[in-house]
Formats: sequence, C-alpha cells, structure tokens
Amino acid sequence: MLGFRYQELLHGGFYFLASPVDERSADLTLDIEVRDLPAFALSRTATVHGRVKLAGFADDPDGTGKLVFDKDEKRALYEVSFRADDGVAYRLRGYKQLEVLNLVDSFTLVRGSLYDMDAREVGRVVVRFDVRGNWASLVRSFQPTW
Repeated sequence: MLGFRYQELLHGGFYFLASPVDERSADLTLDIEVRDLPAFALSRTATVHGRVKLAGFADDPDGTGKLVFDKDEKRALYEVSFRADDGVAYRLRGYKQLEVLNLVDSFTLVRGSLYDMDAREVGRVVVRFDVRGNWASLVRSFQPTW
C-alpha cells in the first residue's frame, strides 16, 4: 500500500502538577507513519514511534502511539505511551490546534498532559517544532512508503 513517513523533532518543557515551578526540559523525536493512504483518508490516524526525553523522569525511552487528525475540532491529537526511568508506564496526550489567525503555532506548538496508567493527570507538557532550525530536516525526513 502507498503511504508516507516523516519525523518531527519537538523541544520545550514539562512540569509535574505536584511541583509546577520545577519546569524541566522535554525533547520528543517522533516518527509519524501512514502505511495506507486510502485507509488514512477514512481514519485520519497515523502511527507514532519515537523517543521521549523528559529530564530526570524519562531519559530517552521508546514511545509508541498514534496521531489522529480531527477535522471537526481542527486538531492533531498525539498519544504516546512510554516507560519512565523507574519502569512505570505513562502516556503523553497532546494536541496542535489549527487557528487560521495563528498558523505558525498551529503547525509548531504541541500542548499536552502526562497521565499515569490509572488515567490520572500528573504533569503538563509544552513543546515546539523549531521551524528555523529543523525545517530542512523535516522536509528531508518525508519518504513515500509502499
């Protein structure tokens, strides 16, 4: 089947709700893949594999999940599961919001939350795609697949 893949590099920060003044760095390297374009047209869902680095909490574990394009809400919804350094499983759920009056943030800013496996929110994340620094690598990462 005809599809495509690309890589997003996102950098920013996160904090735990228990200590919101202790902001730490966050780096996500996400490989987004659509394996079947006709199926994607219906589901608007891509798979996500990558690395999640949350300083002092999850230092570079593998993450897996999905990216869903919700045209009704005008959002791209990210969901990535990973294990923290102590082996406990967590989920990062975030979104990009399409705003016609703010197209730069629409394509670069991801706001999200960290959840434990009991679905309790434990932290907040704000990461960005650096257009100036990473635009060329994003374009180079696009690959057709079949």
